[in-house]
Amino acid sequence: MRYKIIILLLLLGSKLTLMAQDEPPIEAPLQQQNVDTDEKIKTKLGVKFTLGGHTFLGNAFDKAKPMYGFGAGAYQIIDLDKDKNIQLQWELNLTFKGSKFGKPTDTSNTYFSKISLSYAELPLYIGFKLTDDKNPLYILMGAQIGYLFKSSITQGLGQYGEVLHNNLPFKRIDFSPALGFRKSLGSGISMQFTGKYGYSNIYSSKFITNPAYSNVFPQFKDGTHNAHNLSFELAFLF
Repeated sequence: MRYKIIILLLLLGSKLTLMAQDEPPIEAPLQQQNVDTDEKIKTKLGVKFTLGGHTFLGNAFDKAKPMYGFGAGAYQIIDLDKDKNIQLQWELNLTFKGSKFGKPTDTSNTYFSKISLSYAELPLYIGFKLTDDKNPLYILMGAQIGYLFKSSITQGLGQYGEVLHNNLPFKRIDFSPALGFRKSLGSGISMQFTGKYGYSNIYSSKFITNPAYSNVFPQFKDGTHNAHNLSFELAFLF
């Protein structure tokens, strides 16, 4: 009997000791931790890939037709307020654009001429959130500056052509207002559509003063004419 009383006293003392210990703090649920983390994210870096339709506007060239090009680059999106209603977005892209041309005397549509332009571009946008759902839609308003680092003109029949001239005397700097939309698709992926009009006249009088371009189609006109880049781009941001 005495041993039973001692055992009961020991068990009671152990239980009281455990109850007297401080309970560990209860951690917040995982969902709450993620919410707090997301609120602290103020910037996003990523890469983008672009498919575009390009052509020339202006009177420097006749029979300009759309040309499809592609591009790639990097971007950064910076939240300017806690609710991500306004964002700053800048990009650094390599874009391949230009225009195709049809020859009026070619009834078989087998002849083609193409001016290809390669640009390094720096767009800057302000984004305004239009929808307040999980994958919001933003309208983008901004502009870009581009530097032409490579150009060529190609002519030929059928699918293949011959590069006639490189380093065409277009003006190097192009400034373009831009307007577009960006839609989040989830999992960190977004789709973006933008239209860009080249405000700068990239045409120069050097085409007409160089005899090498006298027999090239499209016909190069004098320096009183103008040419502007027009682009519509569909991009995926990762």
